Amino acid sequence: MALTGEKGAIKTDENQITKMENWKLNIKANEVETTSFDDDGWESYEVSTKGYEVSMEGIFNKSDKTGQQAIMTAMASGASLPISLYIDKSASKADFTGNIKITGMDVEVAPKDKIKLSIKAKGTGKLTGLEESSLLAQEE
Repeated sequence: MALTGEKGAIKTDENQITKMENWKLNIKANEVETTSFDDDGWESYEVSTKGYEVSMEGIFNKSDKTGQQAIMTAMASGASLPISLYIDKSASKADFTGNIKITGMDVEVAPKDKIKLSIKAKGTGKLTGLEESSLLAQEE
């Protein structure tokens, strides 16, 4: 069964960031080459540090004083912000949680379109949810 994203949500603390249309989580692991003479001509690698980036897009919502405003305040101050990413907003627990620093924000205004908001952030510290992702449970 294919999963769809219409029930997704993004929260900071307990406050939903309203009017968001999509989010993307990019997780990476840095690799260290460990090739030695003992590897018989094959390369060997170990995984070292890990990191993540979050991006989200949606409709600019000036009245969202706790969600979108929290992101703008964190961008201005450089503060970390807790983030919770949900595949299904009715779930009792977020699929992924961590802390982020906002690294970019775009506001796009056009006469014949909604005002768009795009946000980019980098994770700081551990990302939780990989070990028990509901993505795996829902595909079974």
